[in-house]
Amino acid sequence: MKCIICNKREAKIDGMCEVCFLERKNYILPPKKIEFISCQNCGSIKIKNSWYNKISFDDGVRKYIENDTKIIDDRTNVDFEYEINENKELIKIIYKLSFLGYVKNEEYEIPFLKKFQMCPKCSRQSGDYFESIIQVRSYKMEDEKNIKNFIYKVIEKEMSRNPDLFVLKEEKNGDGFDIYLSSNSSSKIIVKKISEEYGASIKESPQLAGVKNGKKFYRVTYSVRFPEYSEGDYIKSGENRYKILAIRKGQIKVENILTGEIGSITQKDIIDKGYTVFSRKGDEIDGILLYENNDELVILDLISYKTLTAKKPGFKVEKELKIVKDGENVFVIR
Repeated sequence: MKCIICNKREAKIDGMCEVCFLERKNYILPPKKIEFISCQNCGSIKIKNSWYNKISFDDGVRKYIENDTKIIDDRTNVDFEYEINENKELIKIIYKLSFLGYVKNEEYEIPFLKKFQMCPKCSRQSGDYFESIIQVRSYKMEDEKNIKNFIYKVIEKEMSRNPDLFVLKEEKNGDGFDIYLSSNSSSKIIVKKISEEYGASIKESPQLAGVKNGKKFYRVTYSVRFPEYSEGDYIKSGENRYKILAIRKGQIKVENILTGEIGSITQKDIIDKGYTVFSRKGDEIDGILLYENNDELVILDLISYKTLTAKKPGFKVEKELKIVKDGENVFVIR
């Protein structure tokens, strides 16, 4: 069957050949105008009612065009390119239509206006907006840098998921510091990660701050209290002596320094059984094994050069070794 328009080529769609199908009319309804709105502070781009903070100018323009272009017949494939004449406030869009290997261009010039508007995130930030405070307390001062690095890495990762999240400020406060955040939902995730990493306890304290969108709005303070112990420290309860190997998700991996056995205890065990720190990571002392008998080792302390006696552990001891002290008691460690 021949094309009902040209009567030359074979009819392939709606009684027409591909050439006549594309040439008989326009298949694009372009945007009536493009108002390109960006934030003068952070460069975020507003498309319809959403703000995009990690998008280039070119990708932003393309999203505007894609969102506001209507394709009359979706059996055609459409691509486009554009040119902006900022002096005349015009954008020329060249649509490239293809059907069964035949290509047709449709060109349109429409108004292109650049506008600036502060995005909600920058607006809240400039207005000292925050939804939560993370209060970090009771940690060893020498660990502060590592703790902060970890927290801000978690915040940065959460920012990639939640574009409304920002740090309003950080304040030094007593034996710790406070971080003011714009999103309570993100703060919940962040403090959970801190607890899992360091075994910290979390306490939530909501406080009514006003009404937002017709609902009561609460600001939440998260008290993050670090334990007295950390990885590499030595703890005891009764006759038990342990080295802390790792702290993860409420579980504390430990090595019994008397037997060499590896096990785990919970944060609840630490509290209920009255565990205390008897030596810190870095307090280990180099020693030399002088001799041993059935139950004891005689060791030369290479710091004080005193002779010490330690209970023989349940693992093989080398000539050169390390010890930790608990008062007058001496323990060999691996």
